[in-house]
Amino acid sequence: MTRSATKTAAKRSIEMLRAAALAAANAGVGGQQIEDEHFVGDSIVLFGEKVLNFGLCSYLGLGTDDRLIEGAIDATRRFGTSYSSSIAYTALGLYGDLSERLATMLGAPVILAGTTTLGHLAALPVLINRGDLALVDGQAHASLLAVKPSLLANGAIVRTIPHNDMAALERQLADATDGASVWYLTDGVFSMHGDSTPAEQIHALLARYPNFHLYCDDAHGFGWDGRNGMGSYLNRVGWHDRVVISAGMAKSFGTMGGIVATPNQDFIDLIKLTGSPLVFGGPIPPPILGASIASADIHLSPEHEILQAELNSRISHVNDFSVEIGLPLMIREHNPLWFMEVGPFKRTFAIAQRMRELGFYLNPAVFPVVPRARGGIRFTVTNYNSPGQIEDMLTCLNKVRLELGGETEVMVDLTDRADSGVEVSGLQIPDGQS
Repeated sequence: MTRSATKTAAKRSIEMLRAAALAAANAGVGGQQIEDEHFVGDSIVLFGEKVLNFGLCSYLGLGTDDRLIEGAIDATRRFGTSYSSSIAYTALGLYGDLSERLATMLGAPVILAGTTTLGHLAALPVLINRGDLALVDGQAHASLLAVKPSLLANGAIVRTIPHNDMAALERQLADATDGASVWYLTDGVFSMHGDSTPAEQIHALLARYPNFHLYCDDAHGFGWDGRNGMGSYLNRVGWHDRVVISAGMAKSFGTMGGIVATPNQDFIDLIKLTGSPLVFGGPIPPPILGASIASADIHLSPEHEILQAELNSRISHVNDFSVEIGLPLMIREHNPLWFMEVGPFKRTFAIAQRMRELGFYLNPAVFPVVPRARGGIRFTVTNYNSPGQIEDMLTCLNKVRLELGGETEVMVDLTDRADSGVEVSGLQIPDGQS
């Protein structure tokens, strides 16, 4: 591919992302600032109306917990709103306090980063060397893809492989150059469709191929799944010395910041001493560290099992009730997020807009977040949502998808243009475009 062609493709991707963002904003389901004076968890206020919130990732409902709030206030009073120094020079003792707790939760040493993305940018460019092969799952989170330019600049080979295709992964392993490491970059729980990585098969490949390494972003599994919230991947197969787990504290954990963990002490030392965002970036603010310590204490206490059981019951309720009413969800794994495929761009936003008007906030997802012309409605449940609210939302979603989409099978339109005659925010798409 020529450089000009590559530029054109990049420009088209930006234009499509911009169009999707504008459509979400025009439909009132994206780019909005909530109007709440005080956030209560199960609902938000948009356009002057309270809507039940099924777009939140605070799965255990800890974001409004008084203990986390008090932890943030206490740390702020003791250390101020910021401690302005690279952790390569000095860091607050709160860093050590939090790291020790997280290491107990995960069963391995951890490194703290400002965000999950910064954790990826700190770890991957120093772990993956010239001549190594990085295989990225086709539906891996965009934060993993953000590292690709750094890997290519370092002389690594980067390829995308089909989603969760273990046969394709093993073919790449079998063909790998002698002496080169192969890294598989994937998610523990995938952020759009709610499916999980095949951990057991990956663990078996680690045993068969000594050059194989796994880097797993388990942001959507960490905190709610497994003992003490160790996450989806570790809960299923445990550690291996060629596995690195990253996670974010901005979801189930109820705070902010990123985590990189591995039992491989050489990896830990390398990332900590040379990872660029850790050496040159700013620290996690004291209020966030204080709140995170409080959250970790909850995860390490018997209360965590109670919170976990509450969420597990809600996940099961979504799966069971959606089957009962005939709501076609793409995947029904035991994870707290789901996806209903709709298809065309405009129909997706029409359904999300109508749901908001009826009192429910859900997330529309279209290309490039999901494959072209396979847009849909993504929703989550948290401990903030009651079983009754869940039933009301699912019943309403089923009614709306029949009104605006019908029972017909979704046909893939490679142009990703809108369906016939669906109106979103006053923009009419002509018939025959679907």
